[in-house]
Parts: sequence; C-alpha cells; structure tokens
Amino acid sequence: MEESAVQGFLPPVMSDMLIMLSIVMNVLLMFAVAYLILTRNQDGKLRKLDDKIKRVGNDLKILEGKVREMKPQKKVDTVIAAEPFGINPNEPREDPSDTSTLWRRFVENYNHIAASMMVPGQLKACQKFVEDNGLRMLQYAGMMNFVPALDVEESNFWLWKLSPDSNQYAVVPNPMKPCTEELYERGGLKIVFAMNYKDGSYRKYVVDTPAIFTIDNSNQWKLQDPGVVDLERK
Repeated sequence: MEESAVQGFLPPVMSDMLIMLSIVMNVLLMFAVAYLILTRNQDGKLRKLDDKIKRVGNDLKILEGKVREMKPQKKVDTVIAAEPFGINPNEPREDPSDTSTLWRRFVENYNHIAASMMVPGQLKACQKFVEDNGLRMLQYAGMMNFVPALDVEESNFWLWKLSPDSNQYAVVPNPMKPCTEELYERGGLKIVFAMNYKDGSYRKYVVDTPAIFTIDNSNQWKLQDPGVVDLERK
C-alpha cells in the first residue's frame, strides 16, 4: 500500500531510487552500530592492558629497590682507574723526547733486510727499502765531510729522518757493501760507528744503535752521535 502510494506520487524510476537509498541507509546504520560496539570493546581491552603494564612497572621498581639494598656499594677510593684504550699498564711508558722511540722500528726493518743480502734480488729489495722509507744516501769524502750519493748500490750510508719537523737523521751502513778494511778505515765506517772490526771482510751488519746526523741550513752534514754496529762474517 505504501509502495503504491509512493509510486502514485513519483515516477517509477524515482520510486526505485528512493527504495534503494533506504536500503543503503539501513545497511550503513548497521555497520555504524557494529563499529561503535567493537570500538567500545577495544577501548575496554586497551584500558585493562594499560593497567597491567602499570602494575608490572611498579613491581619492577619495588624489585630494583630491594636489589640495591642487598648489593653493597663500592667506595670511590676502591674503584680501579681505567687505562686508556691500547695501553698496557705493565709496559714501561715511552718518553716522546727520547729519539730511540722514533728509530726503533726503522732499525728492526733494516736489520731484517740486512740479514737477507745473500738472497738473489737484493738490489731491488734495497732500492724498494730506500724508496719506501724516503731515505737519503751519503758517501764519505774525508775530513769529516759527507756528500750526497745518487746510487743505492754505491752509497755508504742510508739516512732516515726522525720526524718531519726534525733536522736529525738515523744513519745505518749500506748493507750491500761488505765491511772491508778499505771501507772501515777510509770509507767513514770507523768514524760513524763503533764496530767489532778486526780484519778481513764482514758481510752482515746488525745495527744496535744508529748514528745520529744533523743537517744545517747550508746543507752540511754533522755527526751528532756515533752508532753501534755488530759485524758478522756470514
């Protein structure tokens, strides 16, 4: 009866549209009611979960307080001071003003290469050692005069700069040239190093302490401290 009344006042198409709109509105209303019910249930669950979290937090605080009461506190004077990273407190501290701390590694590398002079390819190995370490080379010109040498094989002394801002050099003998009487007496080895030379030829140098040279503003080389070298006939 109601449908026929609507159709009596409206065209058939409009009547169908109103009916469909009424159905859609009812469906939307049902979804809205369901959403409200679900949201209300979710809010209740969230409130219960929040209450549980608060209770657990309070229990943890109480437990932490009890642990602090049971654990004895350390006094400040009994706490061991931490050493800086990489420093062993049992090892002696190096004095940065001591030049020996600067040349020690260089001398270790030199003695290693000097011990292998009987191995083939020694010239290339020495050239690489001179280049990698930025060494300068000298020859003895007599009367305490030392002049630059351009050839690795012919040089008598190799010089390693102690630091970029220093005018001091650690000096070692050329390991490729055996220590003969000629080199010892007139080649400058006797002046620059304390050696155990007696006679004959010694093929191996073991540097205990390098000599220290300085260079002035006029490029004159001066022997500051003689070195100590042990000779072996091998």
